[in-house]
Amino acid sequence: MILLILCIAWTILIFVLCTIPPSNIPKIKIANIDKAAHFGFFFIQSVLLSLLLRFWLGKRKVQIIFFSTLQAFIYGGLIEFLQDRFFNRTGDLYDLIADVLGGFFGALIIASAYKKKVRKYK
Repeated sequence: MILLILCIAWTILIFVLCTIPPSNIPKIKIANIDKAAHFGFFFIQSVLLSLLLRFWLGKRKVQIIFFSTLQAFIYGGLIEFLQDRFFNRTGDLYDLIADVLGGFFGALIIASAYKKKVRKYK
């Protein structure tokens, strides 16, 4: 239950951080810092989701990677669309790519942490 709450809370936090008006965002002069932030947001979200899928739902490695990456793509795409249309921000394809890569690598790390189950045949 804690993983579910953390997943939902992190998803809400991503939305809030990605829809802050540009004038309220501190200017940091580091190249591509926004892409690193998107990667990090979705990496953490994917880790939480992957743990939830593994422990709560018992999903396998491939399913964990697929669903976590798909979720990052859909949610990241939705945020980019909403930024562009409703929040006076610019939707950016490169932000979406950073979202998906963060989602993929977060899921990959969690899925790789599990040893293969060996079936015993009678």
